[in-house]
Amino acid sequence: MADRVLLLGAAGTVGSRVAMAFLEAGYELVCLARSKGHRNLRQVENAGAEIRYGDMNDDAALRDALEGCRYFIHSAAPYPWSGLHLRLEGYRKKWVPQVKRHFELAKEAGIERAVFTSSLSTIGLAKKGDLADESLPYDPKRQGGGNYYPIKAALEEAVLETTTGDDAKGPPTVLVNPTGLVGEGSRNAELSGACVFFQRLTPMMVDAALNFVDCRDVGKGHVLALQKGTPGERYILGGVNVRLKDVAEMVTAMAGIQRPLIAPRALAKMAAYFSEWWGLLTGRLGALTLTSYYHLEYGQHYSSAKAERELGYQPTTDLREAIQRELEWHGVLEAAGVSRGAGETTPDLPPDASSLPTQP
Repeated sequence: MADRVLLLGAAGTVGSRVAMAFLEAGYELVCLARSKGHRNLRQVENAGAEIRYGDMNDDAALRDALEGCRYFIHSAAPYPWSGLHLRLEGYRKKWVPQVKRHFELAKEAGIERAVFTSSLSTIGLAKKGDLADESLPYDPKRQGGGNYYPIKAALEEAVLETTTGDDAKGPPTVLVNPTGLVGEGSRNAELSGACVFFQRLTPMMVDAALNFVDCRDVGKGHVLALQKGTPGERYILGGVNVRLKDVAEMVTAMAGIQRPLIAPRALAKMAAYFSEWWGLLTGRLGALTLTSYYHLEYGQHYSSAKAERELGYQPTTDLREAIQRELEWHGVLEAAGVSRGAGETTPDLPPDASSLPTQP
């Protein structure tokens, strides 16, 4: 009988790809979710997963879903999209105890091993010209803008506190830190840079050093982390180090248009503040928030050498196929009348985009 795994977050961008990877690897998968009828869940269910509907913060529902499972994958950490600090302490007081409780219940249920999906935002900032790696701790003085970074750091710390040490209340847990995902499964086309650039939805952009990874590689990386990772350790699941303008040029070339003009960061930050306060008034946040701005301000290049060395992780070095899958997922290519394979004629990323040195 296949090993039984409980996954939280299968409706999400990361979680849905993690689900598909575990099914492809031959695991028996159970997913606890609230989003009935969500497209990602339908895909996961059609691929062979068992979907249990319930709230992961309901002890009874989580205990029931954990029953009979050997492994636990937590890919359902919250995503505070607003960057205003108005709710920061409220988020921390609510979400940190919830995540700790999930791992406590997992140990009570007899879970042998777990994986927690953390974030690249918990990796500290590297010196200029260096690649960031797992040895760099989160720095609240340099990365404290918005809610996303401090909350992700608090959640990662909470998981480590709960699952390590002689008196650990949670099961042995491996942490993975994906970089920027590209590919199918994203829930909102407005937050997809590929869709925004392809459809010329913005006349201006801010450039930054970033790392993008094929979502399918991140899914496979979770499987490898469960199988080979060292509990208590972090593993960056990255892909290609690149400048955002180079990605924009590649996507807009597929659409036959010019990439957006590069705007000063100060202007982008002002626009983000305006968007945040406008969102408070209207009750709806758009794609431009302080969170999206800080993703660019704190942007840097990352090394996946540790995951490659210890897990056997082998990320894709060409993003074009993943970008095309993302555009197809949101119906953008079809709407534009672009056929599959059109991206084959798009220009390559610059030579330094995928050949930056990795740390040993």
